[in-house]
Order: sequence, then C-alpha cells, then structure tokens
Amino acid sequence: MEPESHLAVDVLAAAVVVDLSNVVRETGLCSGRKADLGRFTALLAALVRYTGDPAVHVYPVCDRSLLDLPELTRAERETLADWERRTLIEVLPVADDRVLELADRTGRPVVSSDNFHDYLRQYRWIAGSRRRFLQPVATPAPPGIAVRPRYMELPPDWVISRKEEESALIAAGLYDRRGAGPRRELLSRRWRCPVDGCPTFGRRAPAAGPLPDCRGRRTPHCPTHQRPLADLGDAPHRSQLKVRIDGIVRCRRVVAEGRPLTVGRASREPGVPLAAWLSGAAREWISRDHVAVRQAGPRITVEDLSSNGTRIRRQGGQEILLRRGQSRTLARGDVVLLHDTVELLLSGKEFAFDEEAGQAPPQGEALRATWIQPPPRRPGRRR
Repeated sequence: MEPESHLAVDVLAAAVVVDLSNVVRETGLCSGRKADLGRFTALLAALVRYTGDPAVHVYPVCDRSLLDLPELTRAERETLADWERRTLIEVLPVADDRVLELADRTGRPVVSSDNFHDYLRQYRWIAGSRRRFLQPVATPAPPGIAVRPRYMELPPDWVISRKEEESALIAAGLYDRRGAGPRRELLSRRWRCPVDGCPTFGRRAPAAGPLPDCRGRRTPHCPTHQRPLADLGDAPHRSQLKVRIDGIVRCRRVVAEGRPLTVGRASREPGVPLAAWLSGAAREWISRDHVAVRQAGPRITVEDLSSNGTRIRRQGGQEILLRRGQSRTLARGDVVLLHDTVELLLSGKEFAFDEEAGQAPPQGEALRATWIQPPPRRPGRRR
C-alpha cells in the first residue's frame, strides 16, 4: 500500500482524524519496537476494511517530537519529514489539541489509544462517547491491525486532574516524557524571583502560584520576568482540596503544612465558608465549622468538628462515619461528605495548583452536574 494516496490535510476530504504519534508509539501493535511507522501503514489498510472504501482518506496529526524520535529508523524519520514538506500530515508542538479540535468541529472520528483525560472538561462529548473514537488493535491476520469503536469512560475526578497536571508540567518543561515523569528535584523546591514585588515568585506570592519555566533550560526561570529563580530549599508538602456542591466544583484551596483549613457553613478566613452555595437542607445540616483539613508531611487528614458527623466514601463505595473529634487520613479517590450534596475531594495534582473561589463554577466544571445526582437527606440539628 502507498500511504501517500490516503493522506489529506483537508477536513472535507478526510473520513477520520488520526493521532499519528499515538499510533506509531503504540507498542501493542504489530512489531515490538518502541516506535514503528509501519503501524500507520497497517492502520490505513485496516481503515480501508473498516470503511469499505479503498480510497479512504485520513487527516494525520503528530507531535513535532515524532520527527526526531531516535526509536524510528533514519528512513522513517525522512519519510515523516517528506510528508510534512508535502503537506500530507500536520505537525504541531502538541498534537492532542488539534486532533480534538478537528473532531469537535467536523464530527469526524478519531483513531487513537489515548484516553484524553486532560481534555474531558474542555470537550464534554468525549466522556460516554461510543462512536467518535476508534481503537487500533493487533490481529493475527494481515494487515496485523484492525479498528473498532471505543467506549470512552468517565474516570474519577482525581484522575482527570492528574492528567491535566501532566499536560501543564510538559508545557513548562517540568516533565520527562521518556519515563521519569515529573521533575521532582525541581518541583519539590521553593523558588524566589530576583525582581522585587514579583507577583508569582516574590515574597508575597500565593501558595498556589504558577509553575517555574524550564522550557529548553536547565534551571528554572520566572515565567513573568524570565529571570533565573533562586533556590530557597525544600518546599512544604501541599495538597489541593476541591469543594463540590450539587455536582459543581465551587472552589479550590491549597492545604499546606502548618496551615490547617476549616470548612463549614460560616468558617472564617482562611477557612472556606459555604453558606452562599448551600440549599436550605444543607444549610441546616452543616455546622459553622464542620471539618478541619490538615497536611502532615505527605499525608492529609480530615477531622470532624460538627454536630451531625462527616462521612468518607472510599473507592468502591464503602463509607466511614466520623463523629466530633475523630479524624482520618485521606487517600486519592476518597470523597468527604459534609452533606449528600456537599463534597470535599483531593485533587490528583501534586504540583500545578490553582485556587479559585466564587459563586460561578470554573469553566468546564459544570459538566459534573450532569453526572452526579446525590439523593436527598433529612436535615439534623446544627451547631
């Protein structure tokens, strides 16, 4: 098969969008090589069978890094470079954004094994989709690959956050995509900008500031002033806490060592007062200071301070009831319920934190309201 006859960087001519980097790097397909351009050729043959169209055209999009990937042969890299020169493939610093943009705009299915967890809040149609993604799978018969529709599941909230963080770290040059993952030797340090009054890395910078900029550099720089940052030593352990009410994330707060956070109906700053978001039943049930959340080293604990108790829902559905004065260490995936409609969740993020508060939900979070419908609960007495 001549692949070039099936390539079309034209949304009107192409029947599918192909995440080319993902297909080439998918070790479960064809050969055992870490990267193999032959997988893409086999995929084209599989799409001919799947669509029943011997002239089917695809719109291939790939990461720029694929063209220099050492795991490909020199001939394969030259082929990719030739396709780019002839405008047969689209090459971008990061392909995922463009792949999903094309699918969103045209309705064309996407061929990829990626779960796109970091885009679920941006593109609500991904979760639950049964026909908009095609999965390439290995087969014993030629051409060695087949395609089939994928069901795109909705993962836990913390999994989405962790994948979003990975994308942010990659963009800042703080993630090793060859297997090492986050550059913890840099992310676990405190940094100071030499510019007086710097709002991001100055003395009064917020606990949830931006990431240092390490793109193409060995040392972190201030993203605002592009000056090298001074290393101030080990950073305290931190976690990000989300407050979700009626299925919508209303605010995010960072909990750091030595900075316990109270959450309740009318908690005082720096606590989280919930009254403005609460329904009548939840307002009656939740105490003025309902729980205290503390960071102790890598562990984060929640202590009940309330009259009506606090429930912790573990993964799998098991629930633990805390009474006043009792505390529990939280794990990723745990949900702390102050009321059936009011939940606290640990973000999956370790480093790329943000803090938001306000009446309106952050962009993209409103999608959770359609996935979570908590049952009513009778109010009890409050303190």
